[in-house]
Amino acid sequence: MKNTSVKSIRTDKRNLFMYWLKFLQPYHKLANKEMEALSALLYYRSELSKEISNEVLVDKLLFSKETRAQVREDLGGMKAGVFNNLLTALRRKDVITKENKIHKSLVPKMDSGSNEFKLIFNFEIDETK
Repeated sequence: MKNTSVKSIRTDKRNLFMYWLKFLQPYHKLANKEMEALSALLYYRSELSKEISNEVLVDKLLFSKETRAQVREDLGGMKAGVFNNLLTALRRKDVITKENKIHKSLVPKMDSGSNEFKLIFNFEIDETK
């Protein structure tokens, strides 16, 4: 492919979501703590999706008391109030909807059986500037 540069990043699944959010940071403009919280939520959403095909149920379980407690634990034992403030910030930024669903544009499309994920950027260069 002409004009293509490919770089590979070795990572585990938990860190993949943080990389995903860091690469998309120019679009969502989230702060680091917000990305950490969303990354953990995306990880658990992915894990739930392996077992449950019903997206409504996945979203419901993702924001259950038990999953939220596990996410807080993964974030260093974050207190419930601090975590709830992060969720409020993500709602204000339209990353999480009022119905407690992560905005679809921030959920990576991944094949459950694959150990590879590709994110492709297409830079459109404006030669007039």
